[in-house]
Amino acid sequence: MKFGLFSRSTASSLVVLVLLSLSNIFAIVTLTQPNTILLNSYNMDKLLIETTKMIEDLIYSEREHEQQYFLTREPVHYESYLSAKNDFEICLNELSSIPLAPDRKIALEKIKTYHRNYQMLINSELQDINNNRSYDKNRYKTLKGKALDAILQEAEIMEDYSLEDVNHKTEMVNQARTSARRVAIFSLLMSFLGATLLSFFITRSITHPLMNLVRKIRAIQTGKFECDLAISSAPPEINELNEAYNIMCEKLTELNKLKNNFFSMISHEMRTPLTTVKEGTTLLLEGVGGSITEKQERLLTIINAENNRMTKLVNSILDLTRMKAGMMTYSFEQGSIAPLIDQVISEFALSAEVKKIHLEKQAPANLPRARMDGDRMHDVLLNLVGNAVKFTPEGGLVTIAACSVPGEIEVSVSDTGPGIHENNLATIFEEFTCYDQKRGTGLGLAIVKHIIEAHGGRVWAESKVGEGTCFYFTLKLE
Repeated sequence: MKFGLFSRSTASSLVVLVLLSLSNIFAIVTLTQPNTILLNSYNMDKLLIETTKMIEDLIYSEREHEQQYFLTREPVHYESYLSAKNDFEICLNELSSIPLAPDRKIALEKIKTYHRNYQMLINSELQDINNNRSYDKNRYKTLKGKALDAILQEAEIMEDYSLEDVNHKTEMVNQARTSARRVAIFSLLMSFLGATLLSFFITRSITHPLMNLVRKIRAIQTGKFECDLAISSAPPEINELNEAYNIMCEKLTELNKLKNNFFSMISHEMRTPLTTVKEGTTLLLEGVGGSITEKQERLLTIINAENNRMTKLVNSILDLTRMKAGMMTYSFEQGSIAPLIDQVISEFALSAEVKKIHLEKQAPANLPRARMDGDRMHDVLLNLVGNAVKFTPEGGLVTIAACSVPGEIEVSVSDTGPGIHENNLATIFEEFTCYDQKRGTGLGLAIVKHIIEAHGGRVWAESKVGEGTCFYFTLKLE
């Protein structure tokens, strides 16, 4: 039993999803526990560090307000001192409620003792002041400074202990996290490797036969109809596509034979009578069949012109049909576009002179050589310059320019004719599309597009109504 495309892709997706889900779950579990330990430790030590810093700030505040009171004897400084003292004692009580390590408990008790000594010194100094007794201010200042320094020293010791504890726990967590990360990465890599291998084999079972099919289809573009495509170990949908391709190739082979026969018939059945008519009218005009009247001469001239027009139309249809079928042959070689421009200008010199149109060439002498089929490029220039001369009014200007751009040569044919409406620019290169049906069949620009694209170039047009039109095409240098 062979699984279809949907079954294979679904199974592959489910396996990949399961492997990646298991890997992610394992990574989450292994990384969550160290994070929880770190968070609990961090919160406890953060509270301890913040409270210790607050103690340091409050003892400085006590000292500042106490000094200002003894200096100015203003009650407001004494009240501020008492407020700072109460806040300090509240912080000490908060620290006492936290479960502390023995070394930090000892430091906390020392802070309490030194703070009591500091308060006793202040109270003693206040009694001397209130009783108007003389006392040694420097002695009190020295003793209070020592008490203050002792408090700050013990607070720093507590803070150092906390920071040291945080660093130690962080290091332990980092080690655990590193181990967990390695295991998680290894698990993820194994899951990814397994999923990749599974996806590769399943995808290859689909893409390999499809690439064979694409290769065969591309061969069709060159006119090769190979009906021997055989795909094994492929999904049922691709096997059905294989059978449909072989049937299509058989039909295309039959159609190709019919098409070739049709081309042969058209070439003989249409060109031969047209050639006969042309030769006959030419002989009559030359007087081979006897003298003709002036009216008969005019009629024969009209017949000859219409015959030429019909011959040109038949040739254009046949050329376009061969191009669309990929049967047009090209002879590519490195050549210069400048001589072709000169040749086309000389061919249209007479018709341009009749309409008093000025033909101008703009091309540098050192124009690089490009890869092209000279005969086909001559047809392109004939078509574009012919249209420009045809649609340019008397006294107008037709300019054929060429310049070198990176990797390409850009050629343009511009005129001062009526221009083309913007809505028509997108369709003028389609066959049997002509913006002036009275003056064209709509095949010339379609042939130009096929020839330029066969050369690997681009063709486009720019126009403004009432100002003229400019056609551009490019040729690759290599």
